[in-house]
Amino acid sequence: MAESLPPRPDIDWLRKTAKQRLAVLRAEDPGARLHQAQLAVARDHGFPSWRALKAHVDALSLDGQVVAATLRGRADELDALLAAHPAKRDITGGSWNRPLLHLAAEAGHLACVELLLRRGVEIDRRDRSDNATALHWAASGGQLAVVDRLLAAGADPDGAGDEHELGAIGWATCFRQTHAAVAERLLAAGAAPTVLSAVALGREDLVRSLAAADPAQVMRPMSRFDRRRTPLHLAVIKNRPGMVRLLLQLGADPRAVDNRGDGPLDGLPPNADPGIPRLLAEAGAAPKDTPRFRGLIPILNVRNVPAAIAYYRDKLGFRLDWEWGDPSGFACIDRGSARIFLCQGAQGGPGMWLCIDVEDVDALHREYQASGAIIRQPPTNFPWGMREMNVEDIDGHRLRMGGEATGSADGVDLMES
Repeated sequence: MAESLPPRPDIDWLRKTAKQRLAVLRAEDPGARLHQAQLAVARDHGFPSWRALKAHVDALSLDGQVVAATLRGRADELDALLAAHPAKRDITGGSWNRPLLHLAAEAGHLACVELLLRRGVEIDRRDRSDNATALHWAASGGQLAVVDRLLAAGADPDGAGDEHELGAIGWATCFRQTHAAVAERLLAAGAAPTVLSAVALGREDLVRSLAAADPAQVMRPMSRFDRRRTPLHLAVIKNRPGMVRLLLQLGADPRAVDNRGDGPLDGLPPNADPGIPRLLAEAGAAPKDTPRFRGLIPILNVRNVPAAIAYYRDKLGFRLDWEWGDPSGFACIDRGSARIFLCQGAQGGPGMWLCIDVEDVDALHREYQASGAIIRQPPTNFPWGMREMNVEDIDGHRLRMGGEATGSADGVDLMES
């Protein structure tokens, strides 16, 4: 029978309890890890995982209720909580432990943004992880209505000084998605254009004017978080052949490499315009001279290869490519371009994690629901820009399957246990 939680559990109590359990576990097994103690504590209280227990406790706390109301866009609930506890307007939480205004802005919850502004939150407050304001997060999420409201309330349209060194307009343009309408609104509000945002937008007029004022701008590197790519790298990633041509004309170095040693030609997207590699090759660019990796195949240790093959085939839609031994002790399965080796009792370790890029994770989720696959977490938008589903096989290995996020983060942690 599950133990009852204290009347007012909190996160500090959870951490203390897990550390106490770890000490007990290590008395029997010196190699015990904290995540094992956390799982044991969760199961003691009737929860399947530490994250599930933590989410429950967070929801019971006042801070958890405030953050949850903000993330879900429940303005009336948030208003009532802040009316009773005004100081809670300044707490942080959610993904990356950000201020409430940041969370509401990224998710596009305009009513919550309005409420927080009325309650006097600092409009240009910076978060700890990215030194970014709420405007940065609204811009990165393409939340035009929120951007308009923040600008009307006096938000700094430039937002210089963030860790990505891009300003708010760069957050609207230089990440996975280019939100042109948001960028144009920021420009109209007085944001200074940058060569990187101009490249992402395909604004040749802005690139020309910026380069005329400072020729070095055509080689301005991005931040260390963005691999120190040059504007030419970004033009290739954004699939803008006209911009590639212009930057080369303005003196961009086609051989320049980022901090991983990749040149512009190494970053071609799968759907790249055929004119881009031609332009780069004519300018003298070439792929890396070092031997290039052609693929990677993980090896999963399984208890029984035929049983593992059956699960991957019947539940996950993989195909048996080949198997070795009699009885089979090693096999290769594949689906599309994803290949996995299965090894019985030798190579690999327990609890391995794999990431698999898929075109439509929601369609795959429906397929797996019908097949009876072990789904640990349904498709979820995470703050790192991915929409992922968490699937387990019969040997406890995890497959993180997904693609580009379909919207703002759902405010849910990745289920790791």
